[in-house]
Amino acid sequence: MKKRIGLNVMMVVALMWILVGCGQGNADSGNNAAPSASPAGTEASSNKEDKTEKAVEIKFMHVFGGTQGEAIKEMVDRYNASQNKVIVKAEQTQGFYDGLLEKLQTLAVSKQLPEVAIGSYANGEFMSTRMPIRPMHTFINKEGYSTEDYTAQMLKLGQDADGKQQSLPFLVSTPLIYVNLDHFEKAGIPVVEQPESWEQVRGWAKQLAAVAPDRGGVYFQMDFDTWMFQTLLESKGGSYASVKDKDVQFNDETGKEVLRYWLDMMQKDKSIPMMNGTQAAEAFQSGDLSMLVATTGNLANLSKNSSFKLGIMLLPTWEGEQTPRRLPAGGAGLYVFQGSEEKEAAAWDFVKYATSPESSSLLAQKMGYMTVRNSAREELMADYLKENPKAAATYKQAQDIVPWFNWPGDAGTRATRTLLDHIQGSFSGDMTGDEALDKAAAEIKKVLGW
Repeated sequence: MKKRIGLNVMMVVALMWILVGCGQGNADSGNNAAPSASPAGTEASSNKEDKTEKAVEIKFMHVFGGTQGEAIKEMVDRYNASQNKVIVKAEQTQGFYDGLLEKLQTLAVSKQLPEVAIGSYANGEFMSTRMPIRPMHTFINKEGYSTEDYTAQMLKLGQDADGKQQSLPFLVSTPLIYVNLDHFEKAGIPVVEQPESWEQVRGWAKQLAAVAPDRGGVYFQMDFDTWMFQTLLESKGGSYASVKDKDVQFNDETGKEVLRYWLDMMQKDKSIPMMNGTQAAEAFQSGDLSMLVATTGNLANLSKNSSFKLGIMLLPTWEGEQTPRRLPAGGAGLYVFQGSEEKEAAAWDFVKYATSPESSSLLAQKMGYMTVRNSAREELMADYLKENPKAAATYKQAQDIVPWFNWPGDAGTRATRTLLDHIQGSFSGDMTGDEALDKAAAEIKKVLGW
C-alpha cells in the first residue's frame, strides 16, 4: 500500500476547500455500485488520492489474458475507483483453470493464498472441501444479502449437496456451434438455429470436409477438459458415475457410443482434424475449419477476429433419443479464502461488486460469457442482446444448464485427467474407444479407492 507523503496543515485545509468547491466526494461503496459510476477521469483520480492508510489491500487471482483480461482489469479498476476502503490487486495465473488450481494448492501450503480467486465449476467439489475457503453462505446469512436476482440455475453451480452456497457465479458459459457461413453456402447446407441431431452435424461435417479435403469439417473443444464428453454423454441419457454407490458409469454402452461418434468422424469421415483447441480456434478464424463446438466465452474473440460471416447454432439432441439436452455449465465462480475479519469483509465487498448487475453486464458484453443476474439480462443488456443476436443465442438454451460433474476427494482432478488422457489416446490411435473408456474407468476406481 502506498504511504501518503506528509502534508502540513495549511495544505490539507486548502485541499479540503478544493474538493468541496469541485463537488468531489467519495463514491458510495454499496453492494450494487455501477461500473459506470466512476469513469476514467477526475472522479477516479480523486478516489485514488482519497485512499487512506486504512484501506485494505486484497489480491484477486484469475486466468484471463488478452481482451478478456482487459475486461477483468476494467471491472477491477472501476471497483477501486468507486470507493476508498478497499484496493484490489488483480493477478493473472498461467495454465488456465488447472494451472490456477495447482498454484492455489501451493499457496495454501505456504499460507500465501489470495483473498479472492475464481474457480472452475469443474473443481467446485475440491475447492469447497479441500481448500480453506470461507463459504459464501456465511456472508450472505450474516448480512441478509438477497440472492434473488442471480439466475437460479447459475446460483446452484456454487452450491454443495446440502444446498449451501460455497461460491457465487461469476462467469457462465454453454457450448455453441460456431459456423463459417461462407462454407455452408458453398456446400449448399441450409443454416438453421439448431441442428436436428448430432447425426446431422456429422453429416454436415463430412460434406464440408469433402468440398475442401485440406479443410476440417468440425472440431469439438475437448483437448484440456472433458466438458464436451459430459455434454454428449448426459444428453444421450448416460452418466459419469454414481458417487453414492461408488460406481463409474461413463464406460457403459452409452459412453462408448459417444466416443465412437467422434472416432468415426476422425477415422472414417476424415472431418475432425487432429489438433488442439488453440490450433482449432486459429484454423477456424483463418477459414481452415468450418465448424467449432466451443464455449460461449469464445464469442467475443471469434466475432472480432474471424475474416468471414460468422454464424451461431444451438446444440442439438441425439437422433431418436427421448432424453433432453444437458449442458454442463462452463466458466467459474468466485471464492473467498479464510483470513482476518478485515480481509474477509473486503473480499466480500469486492465479490458483491464483481457479481453486481452492472459488472456482470460489463463482463458478459466484453468477454462473451453469460450474465449471472436476471436484471442485467432483462434490463441493462436488453438493447445489446437485441442488437447482437449471436450473444443472445446462448440464453435460448440456458434452461438446459446442469452442474459440471465433480469427482470426489483429493484425487478429483487426477480422475478427470485420467479420463481425458485415455480419450486423447483413442484419438491418436493408441487404443480403441472401448479400450480407452474401460482402462480409464479401471484406473479411476483405483485412484478414488472405489
